[in-house]
Amino acid sequence: MPTPFEKKEFQQALNWAKRARAGELEPVPCVSGWMDVCGYGSQLEKCSWDLKVLQKSGTINLLSEVYRCVGHPFWIGVKPDPYENVLIINDGVARTVDLATPKYINIIQAVFYVRDLILGHLTLLRVTSSHGLGIRTVLAGGERIQYSPTYFTGNSILSHGETTSEFGKKLLEQNFLYNPAEFQMNTAFAKAYTIDAKGSKSGFSVNKLYIEEAFFQRLEIVIGLEIKKNEKSLLFKSNGNPAIELYFDEIIPFKEKGLQTNVLRINKMRVDEKFESEETVIDLDNWELEEESDEVLS
Repeated sequence: MPTPFEKKEFQQALNWAKRARAGELEPVPCVSGWMDVCGYGSQLEKCSWDLKVLQKSGTINLLSEVYRCVGHPFWIGVKPDPYENVLIINDGVARTVDLATPKYINIIQAVFYVRDLILGHLTLLRVTSSHGLGIRTVLAGGERIQYSPTYFTGNSILSHGETTSEFGKKLLEQNFLYNPAEFQMNTAFAKAYTIDAKGSKSGFSVNKLYIEEAFFQRLEIVIGLEIKKNEKSLLFKSNGNPAIELYFDEIIPFKEKGLQTNVLRINKMRVDEKFESEETVIDLDNWELEEESDEVLS
């Protein structure tokens, strides 16, 4: 009768524990983001944390709309190519991309990824505004390190023979743990979340997009990508040609729990005509006017 200790799942858990004790785990460079719906807590408070009441107010539908807009990967790929992992946590969206193998990173995909993050924020500005709430997006760079298994099923619980009951079969198939490798001790995500948590009182206003400087440093490993910092902008060049330009109106020094970095408040993005068929400018400060213009054009 196989016991949980004899099974592959348990042996894998032992192996992770052994490697952690020996200090043999490998950090993986990454970039991450946190898109936080601001004001959702106040809606919960108004409804006394009653989800049926919250749903009647239409606020649960907001989460569905947020998921529909940004609850999917902006960077698609399969190993060894980079790809984005997305994790929905209540009223926020966490996202991360490993950047461990520069030779497999497609420069065009990398630039499109940054562009799509900005456009995703723009979409959420409109969606949350229609519900009387707001959004704050923070992007950061760092690394992650996996230190444990990503799942825990009934195989780690049940001893059984060659045949087992229907309950036993279901138990063996049941997973009890959600511990994505990409979010295990992820300092890039931790930075983004920590910066967002400081809130407006620390200069991180609602309906703004912020990028921590290590985000750009991580992307600089992409072969053929140059990020040129000007007085008020960052120009991304793809193999020497202008691709996108991010404009910032403030650099906020950030110091918290041993972390010392700078955070740029992004207020505009320009997509160069050499990268796409025509030049496009996205104004993140005047997005309401831009939306009205879109409606007129349509």
